[in-house]
Amino acid sequence: MKYVNFFLSIIFLSACLLLYSVPQAQENQEKQFNPLYDAEAVIQRLSYDNFKNIKLLRTAIYNFGGGEQEFNSLVDTYAEASALYFRNEMIASANLFTKNEKDIREVAMRLAKLYKEQAEKLHIQVIKMGVRHTLKASIEQTKPNPSVDPLISNASYGIKIANDYLVRSKPIDAIYYFRRAKENCFKVYQVLGEQLPEEYKKDIVDNQNKIYIAKEKKN
Repeated sequence: MKYVNFFLSIIFLSACLLLYSVPQAQENQEKQFNPLYDAEAVIQRLSYDNFKNIKLLRTAIYNFGGGEQEFNSLVDTYAEASALYFRNEMIASANLFTKNEKDIREVAMRLAKLYKEQAEKLHIQVIKMGVRHTLKASIEQTKPNPSVDPLISNASYGIKIANDYLVRSKPIDAIYYFRRAKENCFKVYQVLGEQLPEEYKKDIVDNQNKIYIAKEKKN
């Protein structure tokens, strides 16, 4: 995986180094971005933003998206847009960077909606756990664990913020806060000494920004 990061870094750094050193060629190609914008300005912005967002989405794509193939597709488009820039094809490069931006956003939105489903399902489960825990403590006349309610509240807040980002079409920010909501839910299991269901093993790894590697079942 470190080789993928190295490859991305080389592309990005190369683009930055050449951004001001290559003269703009005269092109008659139609702009597929805002015609009021200069092609080089579009390239400068998206070569940074797309690179950053591809890196931020990598773990989510591998764990819950289309895996290596989908990730490589985004990288390949980024690399091709960079190659067009190196060949002094400014408008063509800006067009492809714009397409890359759109593809990244579509992947991110799809993933963010999946994270929303996961986080909200987990949140409901821990709320029920918290209610059962409080009721049991009341029946047995013992004090309930004081950490449970704050953790559930933190998860609620994380989901609220994540949903707000999702509505505003900021899926990568939404994914971040859905992960934080999950993290607080997982802590409820820990403080209550409950076994985390098998279905959330991948989520635990994903929350650490790591790629989940499934273990083969022994016969």
